[in-house]
Amino acid sequence: MSTAGQIQQLRSTAAHLRSISGSIASSRALTVYSLAGPETWIGPTPQSCYDHLLSVRRQLQSNQQSLADTARHLDRQAMALEAQASIAGLVS
Repeated sequence: MSTAGQIQQLRSTAAHLRSISGSIASSRALTVYSLAGPETWIGPTPQSCYDHLLSVRRQLQSNQQSLADTARHLDRQAMALEAQASIAGLVS
């Protein structure tokens, strides 16, 4: 794959990861814990249900952050490849 193709692939992947991260950020799954009350629970106790929902929320937020971090890393790789290509073009 050419350098231009690699750069485009990195940027495309980064954009896709940002899109998934944004979908997680706007998902109602992040707020479902707030809907759980004593009358709406699954498990041994309402508190354990609430705790589990908070745990799922934390995991989703962690995944969201990981996707965003990976997207930034890919963008930096694309910029580095562009810089290398630019320098190689000037030297040749």
